[in-house]
This record gives sequence, structure tokens and C-alpha cells, in this order.
Amino acid sequence: MASAEGKFTLGAIDILAGARQALQDAGHPAAAYLYRHQYETPDERIGPDAVVSSFALPTGVVLFIITDAARIHTVVMTAADARPDPSASPP
Repeated sequence: MASAEGKFTLGAIDILAGARQALQDAGHPAAAYLYRHQYETPDERIGPDAVVSSFALPTGVVLFIITDAARIHTVVMTAADARPDPSASPP
């Protein structure tokens, strides 16, 4: 659904640690990729559950931006963010 706010709303935005570091290493702001995700990404996948965009950073790291189906939450992450930390203790 398109609007003056973009193709859809992003809702609350979480930038995970790996993505934050990857963006810092690349010297690029997250806002630039969030804008592309919301307004102009031609290669995104829109499914029943989410809108997913991927961007290759100049450093070679792939950034994923995922907005849920209800459009209330967006996560910015890398593949490394999706892997469990083996040194983390269980809850």
C-alpha cells in the first residue's frame, strides 16, 4: 500500500548489533537503507508475512531489512545477527 509515507509504514525500528557495526564499518547511515526499503527498492520480496529487502554494503556484508506483515516493526540485521551467540548463557 503506497502513501505519502512511502510504500508502507516501518513501525518501530530495531537495528541489531551486527548491522550497526556493519553500517559503521561501511561509513553509511542506516537511514539511507531504511529509505530505500520503504520508498524505492525494486528487488524486495513482499510476502504474506513481511517485506524483506537486502542490500550489499561496500564492505561485502549483506544488510537485511524486514518489516512485519502488520507494519508495526522493522528489523535491520545481518546474517551474523541471526546466528545464536554460542557464548551467551541461556535465560
